[in-house]
Amino acid sequence: MEYFVHVDGERLRVELDGSRLVVEDEAMEADLAPDGRTPVRSVRLDSRSLAVLPRRTGRGTWILDTGSGPREVAVMDRGQEAILQARKAAGGGGPAPLKAPMPGLVVKVEVEVGQEVAPGDGVVIVEAMKMENELRAEAAARVTRIHAVEGEAVDRDTVLVEFEPLDAGEGEEADA
Repeated sequence: MEYFVHVDGERLRVELDGSRLVVEDEAMEADLAPDGRTPVRSVRLDSRSLAVLPRRTGRGTWILDTGSGPREVAVMDRGQEAILQARKAAGGGGPAPLKAPMPGLVVKVEVEVGQEVAPGDGVVIVEAMKMENELRAEAAARVTRIHAVEGEAVDRDTVLVEFEPLDAGEGEEADA
């Protein structure tokens, strides 16, 4: 089975056939197993082994923590990847990401991955110059990634939240 994995802005082509894993052109044996009664999974890649704490955040999106800090990962099949690439090629990569307008402190994240937002909906509250500023969605969209962490300082133009467009008809109420 072929997948495309997006992590830290990098796109990786991954093939999985039983316990054989090919990442780009590097083949390896892989095994994933529960680690006792905890949500931690033991991952073996050839002779390397690591503990991973996975947390699903949406359809095809996960936060994976290997002890060196959490990383957001998006996994797409061939069809999903083709749609994403077509949107990018057409210049329709989706709604612009929400960026910090100035340096400040993230006070509150008001959305979750997978949540649909409408224009004007509150997304993130950032405190700057002793004032709280609610940053709002500019378009109808679905939240795909949240980079903002409550209590963390951000610089101007730091991407806080990423979105994808809603499919035709989504987010609209049917006329009665």
